[in-house]
Amino acid sequence: MGMGKRRKRKKRSLYDQSSMDTILFPLMLAALAKLDNPFCESLLKKCLKKLQLSLLTQTPNSNIPPSFPQKLSNDFLSFLPALLRSKNPEIASRTAEIVGAATLLSLDMNERVVSDAEILKGLVAALSSGSKRISMAACNAVLDVSTTLIGRTRLCDFCVVEKLMSEFLRVVVSPAKSVSLCRTDTRDSISPRIGLTAGKLPILVLYTAVTLINSCNLKNLSKIPRELRKTFLNYLKELWRNVWAQMLLIDIVDCSQGRYYFSNLRTNHLAESIFRLSIDLDQNPIACIFELVKKSMFGPSNSDFEQFMLCYWEDSPCLLRNHLQTSNDHEDIFNPLVQSLNCKGTVDSLLSSILCNLVSCPPICSDEFDILVFLEEVRDKLGCPMIYGQDIRVIKAVEEIYVLKQGSLKKEVHFFKQCMNSFISGPKLIDAVAIQQCKEAHREGYTISLRGMEFRSEYISAIADSLAALFGQPSVGANLYLTPPQSQGLARHYDDHCVFVCQLLGTKKWTVFSRPTVQLPRLYEPLDCILRSEDDCVESKHMQFLLSEGDILYIPRGCPHEACTVTDNSVSTADDGSTGFSLHLTLGVEVEPPFEWEGFAHVALHCWNHNHKRSPDPSSLMGTLNFISVYMLHVAIRLIGDHDPKFRKACMVAAIPLHSLDLNRKMFSYVINKIDRESRYLEVFNRVQAAIGNNEDIWKQMKWIQHLFLLGEMNDEIEWNYSLTEFRDYISYRHMEVEDAFVQLKSKFCRDISFEDACQSFNKVLEKYKKTRKQYMSGMLSLHCT
Repeated sequence: MGMGKRRKRKKRSLYDQSSMDTILFPLMLAALAKLDNPFCESLLKKCLKKLQLSLLTQTPNSNIPPSFPQKLSNDFLSFLPALLRSKNPEIASRTAEIVGAATLLSLDMNERVVSDAEILKGLVAALSSGSKRISMAACNAVLDVSTTLIGRTRLCDFCVVEKLMSEFLRVVVSPAKSVSLCRTDTRDSISPRIGLTAGKLPILVLYTAVTLINSCNLKNLSKIPRELRKTFLNYLKELWRNVWAQMLLIDIVDCSQGRYYFSNLRTNHLAESIFRLSIDLDQNPIACIFELVKKSMFGPSNSDFEQFMLCYWEDSPCLLRNHLQTSNDHEDIFNPLVQSLNCKGTVDSLLSSILCNLVSCPPICSDEFDILVFLEEVRDKLGCPMIYGQDIRVIKAVEEIYVLKQGSLKKEVHFFKQCMNSFISGPKLIDAVAIQQCKEAHREGYTISLRGMEFRSEYISAIADSLAALFGQPSVGANLYLTPPQSQGLARHYDDHCVFVCQLLGTKKWTVFSRPTVQLPRLYEPLDCILRSEDDCVESKHMQFLLSEGDILYIPRGCPHEACTVTDNSVSTADDGSTGFSLHLTLGVEVEPPFEWEGFAHVALHCWNHNHKRSPDPSSLMGTLNFISVYMLHVAIRLIGDHDPKFRKACMVAAIPLHSLDLNRKMFSYVINKIDRESRYLEVFNRVQAAIGNNEDIWKQMKWIQHLFLLGEMNDEIEWNYSLTEFRDYISYRHMEVEDAFVQLKSKFCRDISFEDACQSFNKVLEKYKKTRKQYMSGMLSLHCT
């Protein structure tokens, strides 16, 4: 036959791996060698473009099937640092885009890129290059890198956050006064997108910085220079004030039109960054006013406070007159708070000045020890308007249909549940419209009740902190009540915490009944909301107090009480309720379970057990018997606390000043002697048996003890989540041995426990509780536009 068929040469794709390694790499290497040559520079740009296209065909969002394995060779990675530092905007920006595309190929590729310190240094250099094009490309690359946990961690470790913050402060031309919020989907109803007029680069840099700040751990945040953090935070807070004004007015556009530039920056992202940057940055301008609080509430001398503790604390109500009424205003602890409110105008203006500046405070567990875990749980709702029921209530007490023998029983009615059908389907947000409705409700006799004021006002937080230190507790809660004339907000009730009622404006009449039982109610235990002893309350001993401005009323926990405003008939009441209304602040000393005397006993047992462990091997017989005996003694302490009122009293070991050190020692001796005499093995065993039969969690009230593990005080092998069935079976199997071990351990504990050692462990627990609470308070205060 004539000429054979000519073999067709297989066309090699520019996008397969062998082509890249054999063609692009030599070309780029040659071009880099002579970058001063225009032809070489042009060749390098073409090679980078080809490389970028080859990567883009492999990204997860690409519609083009990948044509070679998802990786970038080490040869190409070695080029990137030098190219990122190029003065040529096209080369540097294209390289940054290549870095971003490479990190999106796979987790392995992302890890390889971020593990190269020189590439990260090149990205940092590109961020602050001074070129808008390069900076924007570098920001996008950082966002691509941060799509993985290891990427975010490496960027934070490399101080990229600092560079972004500095770059933003450099490129932004003026404070953020022109802001727009944009809604693009249903999620935007709570956290809309933020747009600025500053330009594309500032909003992109800001979004990138916020994204990384919200990925930092506390160690990374603490590395940011203090002055840089304060300057950047001040800008964010100014931006937040403008954002908040629009959120409150629901001033949100449907799309990003006009002169505003939008990124994916949302209001909750901004709120979280402000919160994080404020966690350990003490910005409260109000210094600790501990001595002033003690003097103004209890009297000028230490003996006045001691007298209060001996005669009234957790026992009887008493009226504490304002000891500074005749002093200078700067000595009045509540004067700055009253002055900060618009109290000289109408009630409507007072309500506006209070409500328009308050954001929602998501509840945090008192025993939450990791503030970042809390932020992870609430980040989607952070910075939203107040939520009805959680942050604010609008209520009044009205008479029931039926009448008791000696007086009528009142119930609480909620304004928004009556007027808003939407409240049933979802949370009611207090926006500008709802604020107007609050004003209408107040004119109809409803009380405005605000919770968590220690997280919303610098003045109140300073007072609450000082009062907490005075009583040796982790924190003090604060609520604010605005009640119209001749009205009652809350129905008769009792609290599971002690309350100091501080009358700020107007007058209010209080009726406080004696506690129906000697037992103090415990925090978080169910309250009898209907007060089954209503008849007894009416007939029992009670006291009445008329509080005027500056007065303080103390009400112990467990004492039923109610209050109403009274108006002098000779004084006419204005239509808006400006006359005869009452504004008072309640400071609640909430005694958490660890900080009762029962809690102190649990801490003492745990401390002693750690220091006097007999068997290092928990799997041995002696180790298991010790473990079971400690468990049973914790239960025994709990059983004693259920019927001994002294065990429920607040432990004052950490109180400042230590006014009653001798009393604390006496109380400690009483507690230990009580444990020694009344901790009975058979009683504990029967209690465990009953709990199993009733499917009851006997450890429920003592769950907080597991947090002692986090303090490094107990061995890791101990597991608190011990099965009750296993517990019972083991005790039944080795009944005599367990009983002997329990009796011996109880005797040794009561004989050997040291008050000083127990105090040391107790203070560690207290500081752990206080730390997270303080971080939460600092973060929330920064979000309030007061």
